[in-house]
Amino acid sequence: MNTKRLRTLLASVTVAATAACVLSACGGTSAAGGEAGEPVHGGTLTFFDPVDYAAWAPTNSLWSNSNVTGNLAERLIWQDPETGDFEPWLATSWEVSADHLVYTFKLRDDVTFSNGDPLDAETVKLNFDQHGNGDEKLGIPQDPFWTDYAGTTAVDEHTVKVELSKPNAAFLQVLSNYRASSILGKPFLEQDLNGQGDLKNWIGTGPFVVDEVDGTTGVTLKRRDDYDWAPESAAHQGKAYLSKIVFKTVPEAGTRVGALQSGEAQIARNIAPYDEETVEAGGGKLVAIPVQGETNDLTIQTGAAGPTQDLRVRQAIQAATDRKEINETVLSPSYGIPTSELVKGTPLRGDASDYLGYDLEKAKSLLDEAGWKAGGDGIRVKDGKRLSFHLRVAPFYQVSKSVLELLQSQWEKAGIEVRITQPSLTDYQAQEAASPADWVFSQGQTSTAEAGVLRTSWSISKQNSAGFTKPDATLEKLLEQQSQAFDEKTRKDLIQQVEDRIFSQAYSIPLYDETQVFGLSDKVQGFATESTARSWLYDTWLAE
Repeated sequence: MNTKRLRTLLASVTVAATAACVLSACGGTSAAGGEAGEPVHGGTLTFFDPVDYAAWAPTNSLWSNSNVTGNLAERLIWQDPETGDFEPWLATSWEVSADHLVYTFKLRDDVTFSNGDPLDAETVKLNFDQHGNGDEKLGIPQDPFWTDYAGTTAVDEHTVKVELSKPNAAFLQVLSNYRASSILGKPFLEQDLNGQGDLKNWIGTGPFVVDEVDGTTGVTLKRRDDYDWAPESAAHQGKAYLSKIVFKTVPEAGTRVGALQSGEAQIARNIAPYDEETVEAGGGKLVAIPVQGETNDLTIQTGAAGPTQDLRVRQAIQAATDRKEINETVLSPSYGIPTSELVKGTPLRGDASDYLGYDLEKAKSLLDEAGWKAGGDGIRVKDGKRLSFHLRVAPFYQVSKSVLELLQSQWEKAGIEVRITQPSLTDYQAQEAASPADWVFSQGQTSTAEAGVLRTSWSISKQNSAGFTKPDATLEKLLEQQSQAFDEKTRKDLIQQVEDRIFSQAYSIPLYDETQVFGLSDKVQGFATESTARSWLYDTWLAE
């Protein structure tokens, strides 16, 4: 999910270096650590993913989908995943007005879509208008990443002017984001939401095109031999090395690892912590990439009736959560222990360490104060009702089940009962859509390499991840202020205040720093991801 690109950056929008561990594709060094020789063209790479593919709309951020689509569609700007710098991609240059309200982009004149149409300013305008305004007639909602959008003008065939109604310090990063700013062809944009959800309809400028779609369990991409407009920091130019990429859904963790060892697959995503040593012992390479943006958490749905309406209960749950034990017991050193609402490496992240320490006695004391008394079996009771919550295993995250099961035992020590269910992906999404307020906790994270992701996630007018039924006026004001602060120190201070507000109110229960753990066979060279740990296989090649 690309989010990093250009040099005309004013100091106000400078992006700090990411912590992503991305392997170089330069000739000679094997991804597994040995000498592999010079890159070669050809070959089919098979990529196993644990999660089924769902509707392919550009704004779908499902991990399985976005590891595919970043190889089909591109953005105006590339954000280097190692440095965080912005650089040209489909745009050759850009200028930002002094008031930060107007962004003018010069486009490349040699780019074509997979149907042969040239990239032009009018197509970019149509894409941005769909993101910024939505399209009611086509059933396309406004993209929550696109805040303060006023409109785009096609100045000439290869110049676009994007205008905002208010300054937004995160806007350049939005224009590099895989799910917020991918440029797709005009015939695609004429499709309604269902049509845009069919991968066969995608018309992108990327180095690969769709060859075959096998329901929700498989996709085959083939190389575009006329592709020649990669970001300048790519390891090579011209067509991609791989001839084909086969993506398959394989839910069983052991099967994915076995496929790496047998050669049936060359890349497997979401290696389970207990399989990490097995991959390396079998001669494979383990690549763990922290995902910049929000940490993986349980967000408390503030609109849900019940015990969590009491701040003391929310704070008790926070204190009863032992993140160090989670990391050491069911995760691995590949994963970071949260100390912020943002993953380590995300620019301008705050420090929430004072809120996130494990303190069982504090949890018990807070529940005592709130009137919850231990019953005969140790579970607390108030007014005849047990202090009991339902947690659902999130099908998007490989480690969700094991983390929640450990959390169940941790909270039980404080007198909190946890019931766990494991719905299918379809059922999970239906539950979220039908009655989100019925679920007290929602596990998830929003990833983008910019602290402005907090506004996208938490504002009541955007994703509203906490399910506010009325605004938290203090939080909303801080989210707005940080988005318009272009002095780095000022903005960092405001982001810290945002985090202080989130954690003083105990809206978020961080679990672990979101991390993508890939297993690679010893044949895979030049594997890389974009800024938010989605695979970008343009530079990848297979050794003999």
